Amino acid sequence: MFRDLLGLIRHPCGALRVIDYERSPRQGLLALSLSILLPALVAELAALGPFRPPAELGSLPSLTGQGADLYARWTYQHRFQLPVLGLLLSLVLWAMAALVIHAIARAVGGRGSYAGFLKLVGYAALLGLLALPFGLLDALVRLAGNSRLEASSGQLAGLVAIAVFAWQNLVLVLAARQHYGITTPRAVGAVIGPVGGVAVLLLALVILVAIVFVLGQTV
Repeated sequence: MFRDLLGLIRHPCGALRVIDYERSPRQGLLALSLSILLPALVAELAALGPFRPPAELGSLPSLTGQGADLYARWTYQHRFQLPVLGLLLSLVLWAMAALVIHAIARAVGGRGSYAGFLKLVGYAALLGLLALPFGLLDALVRLAGNSRLEASSGQLAGLVAIAVFAWQNLVLVLAARQHYGITTPRAVGAVIGPVGGVAVLLLALVILVAIVFVLGQTV
């Protein structure tokens, strides 16, 4: 699996061909599970750190600052449950994204199975482990209680996560093209639409939950 991960970094087209034809669906599910479980364990490690109020809380407007402080305290109180919830949500979202991409790819003339594509999706998700060392560094900084380094390490981990997410989407496009035998434009349309839609819905859900929570605490 580590060799396949390196292949996806160095020669993604060749690695996807090998994974598609030579790896079993069980290996794909294992890759997907590791890509979700290991970051959740790092998040649990970070949860052992002390509570830190939001930075520059005093410079925010009164209502905004109060809401940010309440939300930070709520997330700290549920810091051990949230990674578990994120693990389950990530598993559902990856499976749903694979299903929607499969449906679109088949609708535009592709030939391939959902189980076969889900295997490739599992290996694409495994690329997320590239950001794991930076998440671990951020967790250790939080454990040490170093407030000066905490903001910098968090920003670095966020930037790396965005870069890895972009690479994952490129690999998904190549995977759809490989598995379903469709053209690159059709693969792009099959992947970017569902992934973008899931990302927007997830962001909207997070914002909605945060707003409802803050309003419920301030009433």
